[in-house]
Amino acid sequence: MTETSPEAPVSAPARTGVVAEPRALGILVAGGFSALLFVPWLLVPGGFITALVSPLPIVLLRLRAGLAFSLLAAAFSVALLAGVFDPAPALRYLCLLVAPGLLIAEAMARGRGLLRGCAWAFSLISLQMSLALVFVGDALSTRVIDSVEVLRSPEFMKGLESWPAEQVAEWTSQVAELRAVMEIVYPAVYIIFGALIVLANAALLRAYLQRRDPGWLEGDEFEGIRWPSFLSLAFVLAGAAVALPAARPAAYNVLLVLAFFFALQGLAVAAFYAHRLAGPPFLRAAVVVLVLVNPWAHYILALLGLFDIFFNFRKWAIPPEAREG
Repeated sequence: MTETSPEAPVSAPARTGVVAEPRALGILVAGGFSALLFVPWLLVPGGFITALVSPLPIVLLRLRAGLAFSLLAAAFSVALLAGVFDPAPALRYLCLLVAPGLLIAEAMARGRGLLRGCAWAFSLISLQMSLALVFVGDALSTRVIDSVEVLRSPEFMKGLESWPAEQVAEWTSQVAELRAVMEIVYPAVYIIFGALIVLANAALLRAYLQRRDPGWLEGDEFEGIRWPSFLSLAFVLAGAAVALPAARPAAYNVLLVLAFFFALQGLAVAAFYAHRLAGPPFLRAAVVVLVLVNPWAHYILALLGLFDIFFNFRKWAIPPEAREG
């Protein structure tokens, strides 16, 4: 039996990708940059695109420095936005962006994985959106309808003066139909928007970690997404409820949300097969992009995800001995 020499040095526990940095400076940089990414949403019409990923600097700080430092960075960014602009957008930034982002980071730091963190974050956003729809639903509906009305405002229509009269009339008719649809399904639109916030942050976080610190990731989690079978039953029941006038608005909203999740599962199936193509990474990425830019992509992916619940298309790419094991 061998004995360990008391003079033998004890090696420090290994930590992947941790960079020594001044903590106070890291808090200020992460909080300030996060707030800066959110600001365009308050100033320009398309600024919400950068705001979607504004929690990412604070999320990375949580993984690299710990929960306390990330909370200080979040508090600094919220105080900065509230001081420069208004407490209302600062509160929206905290509830819809920072809090879900920190849940994703916390799940990963506790070893629960990226998908579990996304589930936590989406649950929080869905709860917040549901409460907002209950208490200020009219204001949320007006905001969605006003964004559609911009598409046929006098300022917008001036840009269509070069179009033939038939195309302008068709455009006006399509906008009117879209407005009528949004008056019914605006609750589902807000829930899906919350899901897109989670997906955008998760995708960028995964891309960053895959390049800089893959030890945080647990394989290709996204490619294994497969919803439980009861969602297909809920989809069928919601489709049947459309025949009832009283239940029709709620049924349309349920159908839209479920179709979004089925499309997400269909995209996971497409990514699973694209990842296994023989070719360079950019070719596999191009295949997924070509699927997404298809004008019928949302229908194809939703149907693919729905039928994948029953047939599990991904099992056909697994070798027989691995399936048996």
